[in-house]
Amino acid sequence: MAHSINRRYRYGASFVDQESGIRFEGHHPAQRPDLWRLYLDGAEGKYKSYGFADTLHRQELELGTGVSLFFLAFDAHDRPVGGVRIHGPLEHRYQSAIIGEMAASPDIEEIGDLIDKEARLGALEVKGAWSQGEAALGHRLLSIFARCVLHALHWLGAEFAILAVADRMLPVGRETGSLQIGTTSVVFPDERYRTVAMSYRRTLSYELATTEHQQAYRREAEQLARGPQASPAAESASSVQYQSMRPLLLDVTSRADREVVRVLREDDTLQIIDQYDEQRLQMESLLDTSPEAFATDGQRWVYYPWRRALVRLLGPRGFEHVRLNRNRNKLTVKEQARLRTLRVGVIGASAGHSIAYSLAQEGIVGELRVADFDTIELTNLNRIPVSVADIGINKAVALSRRIAEIDPYLPVTVFQEGVTKENLGDFLADLDIVVEECDSLDIKMMVREAARERRIPVIMETSDRGVLDVERFDLEPERPLFHGLLGGLTVAMLAGLTTEQKGPFALKLLGAGSVSSRAAASALELGQTISGWPQLASEVTLGGVTVAAAIRRFGLGGDLPSGRVYFDVDDLLKGLTDVSIDTSREAGLRTPPPMEERTESLDPIDQIVDAARLAPSGGNVQPWRFEADDASIRIFLDRERTSVMDIAHRGSYLAIGAAIFNARVKAAQLRRLGPVEIFPDATVPDHVATFHVGNGMDPEIEELATVVGTRSANRRMGMPGPIDQRILDRFTRAVEREGATLHLTTDRDRLTSLAQQLGEADRMRFLIPSVHRDMMSELRWPGVDDLTEGLDVRTLEMDPATLGFMQLLQRRDVLDHIDAWKGGRMLGLRTQASILSSAGLCVITVPRTTPEWYVRAGAAMERLWLLGERHGVAMQPVSPLYLFANDDEDLVALGGERRFNEMSAHRERFRDTWNLRANEATTMVLRLFFADAPSVHSIRRPLGEVLDRRFDVSDVQQSLRALEQ
Repeated sequence: MAHSINRRYRYGASFVDQESGIRFEGHHPAQRPDLWRLYLDGAEGKYKSYGFADTLHRQELELGTGVSLFFLAFDAHDRPVGGVRIHGPLEHRYQSAIIGEMAASPDIEEIGDLIDKEARLGALEVKGAWSQGEAALGHRLLSIFARCVLHALHWLGAEFAILAVADRMLPVGRETGSLQIGTTSVVFPDERYRTVAMSYRRTLSYELATTEHQQAYRREAEQLARGPQASPAAESASSVQYQSMRPLLLDVTSRADREVVRVLREDDTLQIIDQYDEQRLQMESLLDTSPEAFATDGQRWVYYPWRRALVRLLGPRGFEHVRLNRNRNKLTVKEQARLRTLRVGVIGASAGHSIAYSLAQEGIVGELRVADFDTIELTNLNRIPVSVADIGINKAVALSRRIAEIDPYLPVTVFQEGVTKENLGDFLADLDIVVEECDSLDIKMMVREAARERRIPVIMETSDRGVLDVERFDLEPERPLFHGLLGGLTVAMLAGLTTEQKGPFALKLLGAGSVSSRAAASALELGQTISGWPQLASEVTLGGVTVAAAIRRFGLGGDLPSGRVYFDVDDLLKGLTDVSIDTSREAGLRTPPPMEERTESLDPIDQIVDAARLAPSGGNVQPWRFEADDASIRIFLDRERTSVMDIAHRGSYLAIGAAIFNARVKAAQLRRLGPVEIFPDATVPDHVATFHVGNGMDPEIEELATVVGTRSANRRMGMPGPIDQRILDRFTRAVEREGATLHLTTDRDRLTSLAQQLGEADRMRFLIPSVHRDMMSELRWPGVDDLTEGLDVRTLEMDPATLGFMQLLQRRDVLDHIDAWKGGRMLGLRTQASILSSAGLCVITVPRTTPEWYVRAGAAMERLWLLGERHGVAMQPVSPLYLFANDDEDLVALGGERRFNEMSAHRERFRDTWNLRANEATTMVLRLFFADAPSVHSIRRPLGEVLDRRFDVSDVQQSLRALEQ
């Protein structure tokens, strides 16, 4: 018998017992849930008649989990008269129910050892045999059931089967080739029955069977080998009674599931779709994804009976990660996970179809329950997204199928009878929220009464004018139903009313003055010129949008109070207006670059201050003001011109030091160089320096006068060619002449490391709100803003498209999201790229952190920068935001406690990279490179705005004498 065919049987195959005429069909529960229910109904009825219905565990069996095959017997009138189910192949003894049923037997260890031993070659367990009909027929069925065991062994590729039977079945077992295990019977399920363990083996049992049964085995095997045959039961597969609604998930690491996959693959009428490798490639291509994290997730074969398709997919975790990846960052990973815990019930699968599907598609629900008693009709196809092939299918079943085809792992429970008084408790059990979309006013009321009692919120969407109602019974357990629109109306009061009498209540819910005019007019035509309430697909689809948005807000703890809101698209469309296009920024970018207004005065004071004001400052804030008479120039700190990064005005002192150096250079050129006093008056702390006009000269700095007006920060990408060592040596000596130290590197590995560090520091500049606000406030748009301070955006050397992107980065709300997502790596990419395109990087340090030393550092910086300009080496400050943070208190002031650890670690890593001593203060970081001159230079405030000329008494007296003459 085992060699009578060359391939295994297919689900749906059948045979007819020659003697009785009984037809036996073999199916999988997922493929024929209608016949599976018939099996369960028959088993439950028989078990109840014997008084041990509880041993069936029907609720656990409803989904058919663990059942690989079941046989259902039909008499000549196609009535079900018996059945039996097959579990396995088993992995080990503890998957077998017989271990519990025969636990009292002294042979239990022998039974367990035998299962474990045979599991290697495939072990099945036979359960739940039942029969009904006349006594003779029932007895005859027992023998056929016994033969079904041998057919199941061949069907599922197993060698051994075990079953627990009443001892009175032993004669039937012996005739059909079974062997008793052990010698003892036990009381099970109660004292009326003595139960024994029996086994079948694929080849041996055939040989042990009587001649009569051997012949029957061969005849039945021939019929099963032909595959599914036309029969009344089989024909129901295409009828409305065929209610397959759930996919079958098969994990091939399980022996039982592996055998089911093999059986299915034997069916050449089945469509097999295997895109698993492509899905793996998609996973590997996703950013911020480690495929190794899903290594234990495996794969699944998913069988869709209604499509006759077997699909290979990623395991549940990997599938969700890839399928919902495009939700990011509309939903963060944490938010998605939180929403995946929601249990949502949808009552009414017409308007509710789009709602439930949207929830599943977005992955914002962890369990769905859908209820509807009605079936798909042709008139439904104007708004329910199903096909003509679904006509006659229950609406909730059609919805469940569509959801399963986008997410087979999402649990969906279908209530095909709709919600009733009897099943409402089961429907609502443990739900987080209910979406009510049914037509019956009685059911609407009943659902709300029950939901309020259980403190479950209810959402309802009415397609006309996009009305969304929210009733937060979880927060307001005493809240009146329907916002109190129906007064004290109850389900009991509705019970005796006719449909016509309920009409006014329905109108009250909608609001006679609130419904659209077309809907109101249609209400008066119901039953006259139209057959049903009009609904458009677009309006119903909008309901899916609004309810999904409300449930997202609910699930994430957002503000979702009770109440009603309208999403009236027609009203919104009335508000269409012309789009005003602001081209001022784009036009401004095309204007000629501003020219620096240099003084034409021959007065040495004017010329020296004119040079001083051209010094660089952070964000071009120009934190200085000048007072001068004929003998000296006094430089003051302007405390209003500062930023968060300018800790203790250290950056401002640096800028003033650069201004002083420019003044010295110009004075040297004019042969009017004199001494400089730093902080000459302790009682006036903002008086940073006094430059005394003299008659001195300094040829070494005088040569830099020609580049004071052309020096600027060059933000172009560079060419990282080598810099002549003699020039680098001059740079070092120049910085040292001003009392500072220059640390310089051209090593590519160090530059790569520093590029990453400084890029990450720039990322933090964007993400810390106060620092970001200062940084963005520095930007100036030509044609819109005053360009005499701040940074002309064109100096960033970005193309117009990238500058447009910069406008996004000006939005704090955008960056707050990026910060919350722990993202923003791209925020530092430009800095990284610019450093990697450079020839070198340098840091200027001083031995003290006092204001005087920062002034000295500013002079050293400007001397270096001007020298670089003279030798054709471009420079750009790339200082990290913690540049002027000298201790932990400074770091907290800069970024807050939240950023302290991150910034502290970055600062220490940066200092370690440069091997800085503990007492060295960093004052400036510059990148060195070769590039064309900047396309645009930032300009400064005019001389008249920064210089206050004060004449001394001798000047006034001399002027008076001149007038007298």
